[in-house]
Amino acid sequence: MVKNASRDPNAPKRNLTAFFLYQNAMRDTLRERNPGMSFGHLAKYCAAMYEEMSHEEKEGWAARAAADKQRYLNEMAGYEPPPGFDANGHATEASVPAGRISVGGARRPKNAKDENAPTRNVSAYLLYQNAMREQFQVENPGLTFGQLEKYTSHMYNHLTKEEMKIWEARAADDKARFDHEIAHYDPPPGYDAVGKSIEEAHRPRKKSKKAPKDPNAPKRVSGAFVFFSQEMRPKLKIQYPGIRFVEMGRLMGERWRSLTDEGKLRYENLAAEDKVRYDREIDAYKKTKQQEAEVGPPQQSEVNATATEHSNKNHVEPGSEAIPPYHGSADVKVNVYAQH
Repeated sequence: MVKNASRDPNAPKRNLTAFFLYQNAMRDTLRERNPGMSFGHLAKYCAAMYEEMSHEEKEGWAARAAADKQRYLNEMAGYEPPPGFDANGHATEASVPAGRISVGGARRPKNAKDENAPTRNVSAYLLYQNAMREQFQVENPGLTFGQLEKYTSHMYNHLTKEEMKIWEARAADDKARFDHEIAHYDPPPGYDAVGKSIEEAHRPRKKSKKAPKDPNAPKRVSGAFVFFSQEMRPKLKIQYPGIRFVEMGRLMGERWRSLTDEGKLRYENLAAEDKVRYDREIDAYKKTKQQEAEVGPPQQSEVNATATEHSNKNHVEPGSEAIPPYHGSADVKVNVYAQH
């Protein structure tokens, strides 16, 4: 089954940058050195390792990236796209079912929003992010998308009051622009006052297929470097106030590698203890889940017996009536059989 119908599965694979080639080559090694390290920690650690490489080492990875790019260009030169795909292997609009657009494999209704509707205004932070993204990417090559987001947020939060006022003023101007345009916007039939499809707004949403995380599941095991970084991070923040995210990762990587085997022993012991803790908790967790799975719903015979017993308690013989006890005064005579 093809996961992404918007691209020909037989099209040449895109070339990778020097950093991604390095990351793919080092991922397994870093996992072995730091068992239990989460995906996010691994990405940060890998970026820090790449940043502190010498110029000669980076040139080696740049040469590999150039070779990979040449491989891609050679393969693309001999690539013949099948019907419904363009020269780059992307699905053409004609090959997509009517009324739908394929974007990254996810299909959305074509007319979910009126293309002539005014563009929503943007906050001060998003204006800053859009303006600074390319500059930050140049200054910090190798940052992942998530790391770039965190770095941008850090830089924005440390703007001076005067700089912040500039972006807030731009956001106010953009909001005034949107308010003016939306006041004069005349939505076509089938769209609401802001240009959204009325049919799409009332379309039932599909529930996510991703299973929710069990809050009772044990916390994953942490590696030695994770314990080291948790101890060093607050110290480095005090020692270097305002330190950048990438610099923090590079410093922690340098200090970790400079430790002797004796210096690493304490953190390795913490990691070993944490693994014992995890093994103990995961065994108990699995046993609990197994017991819950074995205890099924009550047998039908038990359900029928309970229902019969309940019915007998409330059964009244024909010709008789269930008379509730009278709690009134003893001097008052009540004819419970009187016909009304």
